[in-house]
Amino acid sequence: MAVHTSLSTAVDAQLARTPEAIDFLETKFGPYPFDALGGIVINDPRVGFALENQSRPIYSAGFFSSGGDGSWVIVHELAHQWFGDSVSVNEWNEIWLNEGFATYAEWLWQEHQGTSTAQKIFDQNYSNTSSPLWTVPPGAPGKERLFNRSVYVRGGMTLHALRVTVGDEDFFKILKDWSAQKRNGNATTAELLALAEQVSGEQLDQLFNDWLYGTTRPPRP
Repeated sequence: MAVHTSLSTAVDAQLARTPEAIDFLETKFGPYPFDALGGIVINDPRVGFALENQSRPIYSAGFFSSGGDGSWVIVHELAHQWFGDSVSVNEWNEIWLNEGFATYAEWLWQEHQGTSTAQKIFDQNYSNTSSPLWTVPPGAPGKERLFNRSVYVRGGMTLHALRVTVGDEDFFKILKDWSAQKRNGNATTAELLALAEQVSGEQLDQLFNDWLYGTTRPPRP
């Protein structure tokens, strides 16, 4: 771990939760896919983002400087070690396979921490009938909207809709099988759909189509 010396030791304490976060994510996604692990917090006002560099995510100090709990961003970038760095998208238009999974990891972390549940977060977003989430299809946002909020949040909601539909046992088996089968390779949404149908024994093409490609609010799962 590396934290810029100009930053408070409280930042060191938050970054030190990296192994704890990895241990948790392994219970959901399977074994950590790399041999090294770390993190870097920089103190540069020009950098206001976090980036999921393989085995060494970089974080802006802004995520930790307010004194709040910054573990959510650690979990988000660490989830990308599985989904983004190990399992990589075949084409950028399917980046929801990175960002939707990392966002859902945040929601799973909140369940683990006891601060909320994925269902509550899903419901809060779903209840907004006029949300712009519904007009941007996360599975094909187009190059101008690759990092639209829908790719993250509605991408995460897609995974929760899948979880509700197939049940926890099959859902978490899908996640672990996905990360194992596609490790160190490229993947597509169609391949995820095929795996989900194989594991669950259910027809899921309509759910995937509604949640990933529709431009109206999908039916509640």
